[in-house]
This record gives sequence, structure tokens and C-alpha cells, in this order.
Amino acid sequence: MAIVHPRCRGMRKTATFGRWMWAATFGLWSAAALPASGESLHLLTEDYPPYNYEEDGVLKGIAVDLVKAVMADAGLQYEMTLQPWARAYSLALNTPGSCVFSTVHTKERADLFEWVEPLFTTEAYLVRKSGSGIRPANLEEAKRYLIGTQLGDYTENLLKQNGFTRIDLTSEIDLSVKKLLAGRIDLMPMAASMLADLQRQGLPVEAAVILNTSLDALACNRQTDADALRRMRSSLKKLIADGTRSGIFQRYNFVEGGLLR
Repeated sequence: MAIVHPRCRGMRKTATFGRWMWAATFGLWSAAALPASGESLHLLTEDYPPYNYEEDGVLKGIAVDLVKAVMADAGLQYEMTLQPWARAYSLALNTPGSCVFSTVHTKERADLFEWVEPLFTTEAYLVRKSGSGIRPANLEEAKRYLIGTQLGDYTENLLKQNGFTRIDLTSEIDLSVKKLLAGRIDLMPMAASMLADLQRQGLPVEAAVILNTSLDALACNRQTDADALRRMRSSLKKLIADGTRSGIFQRYNFVEGGLLR
């Protein structure tokens, strides 16, 4: 069965060209002057519906809409692009004026970024293909199975910290979903909203066991302009208080905490 989100198909490049493009992009952004609040910020995210995705050339999703609202309220200029997660994370970590979302705020990452939060909290599950017969009673039993996730995603470290050793890494979550449906991996971590989104599209996936609850945030390079950070944090606080964030959640049928009704 084909994945319904095929936006990355046809974008395969040779390894040499990909490395050249990455080096050129990183070099260009690194050479840029430190963005002041009047300059454009670089906002990076991944293809992870329903939080972030592209439709007819427009970036949409729960997190995308919320971050766009924050930037509009703060009066800040920005560019927003989709990247593979590991690349987006590395750019934000190393490039002043760059931010990546939605980034799970973990203890290990706490001192690496300036945080604009909370965007939302989510529950994540280890997900199986429906009818696969893979039924771990708990996380300890799940360690027997081959788990797929994305390179550089917080779940990679989470799995390793919890003693998982059979881990299959891909560059994009769609690739892990394809492997799950093809039976090439047994389980994979997935946020509750994405699981519900795939189920609505008819894909045979279901939760096997809860993995964790996380705080998702906009993670900005430590050298990002202090005034821009202050304005983003103030605007997010305002949009939470005035119900704008709740309105975005309602449009996507998303309930804080990751539970969908």
C-alpha cells in the first residue's frame, strides 16, 4: 500500500550532489550576519502530518499554523522550509537565527537551544501494522522487536536510553511507515495525532503500547537575537491566553496531550 504523503518522491539526488547542496546551504547560512529582530529568521520543520506538511505548495499543519500565528503576532520576518529532520535539527543547532520545530524538549537538549514553548504536549506510541500479531504487553516486551525511527529524532535517544538495541534508522518518517506496512520493521514510535491522521486515511496502523508524553517546542539557535526570542515567547503566551492556539487545535481535531476524539 502506498503512503498517502508522497511529497518526497522524485526528490532523490546523488550522494555527491546532496553533499554539495548541504555544504553550500550550511555555508551560506553560517556566513549570514546574526539576525536582529528586523531580519528574517530561518524556521525549519519536517514532513510530519498533521503537525507539519506541504499541500499544493503551502506549508500547513497544527505546528505550522501555530508558529505562523506566533510570528505574525510578534511582527517578525521569517522563511519556513521543510527539511529531513536530521538536517533541520543540525542547521538550527549550528546557525544563528535558525529555529526547528516541533522539537521535543528533553533534558539532554535543554542547554543546546533557546526554547519558545509550549507549542503543545503529545503522547507517543509504539505503533504496529494492524493484524501483524505483534502485541507487546509493555515496553520491556517491545525490546524484542525491530523498531524503526528517524535519524536524529528524539525517539532515537529515548529508545536507546530505555534499553532498545534493535533500531532501524531512516532519514524521514514516511520511509519508516513504508517499512512498517511492508513488514520490514515490527514497531515504530509515532505521535498520537499522526497515528490518527494515518488511520483516517485508511492505513492499517494501530497503537501497540504507549512510549511517552512529551513537550514540543520551537527550538532556536543559542545566538538568535534576544529581542526576537522575547517577542516570540510573548506572542505564544498571548495566543495561548486568548484562545488562538485552542482554535488551531480544534481545526485539526487535536486535543492537548495528544488524545484525539
